[in-house]
Amino acid sequence: MNNQRISKAIHWALLAVTVLVVISGLGITEYQTITALTFGLLGKAAAFKLHLLVWIPFVVLFVAHVLLTARPFKRRRSAKSTPAGSL
Repeated sequence: MNNQRISKAIHWALLAVTVLVVISGLGITEYQTITALTFGLLGKAAAFKLHLLVWIPFVVLFVAHVLLTARPFKRRRSAKSTPAGSL
């Protein structure tokens, strides 16, 4: 698997996990609405458990996303920089 495919997989996984974090967070605070929208599948207790389980993958994917996204900028910046003695 090349680097671009890995980046895309991490980006899509981060999007999915972010949606889960938001929905579970809303399920904790606005549990009546989320319970009705999910037809009773996601109650307040289930939303809290899901929210606790999803934060570790969210942080790992977020850090991977930032590292993979920031690396090309580092390479471009070093290529554009001038040598120390040329000022």
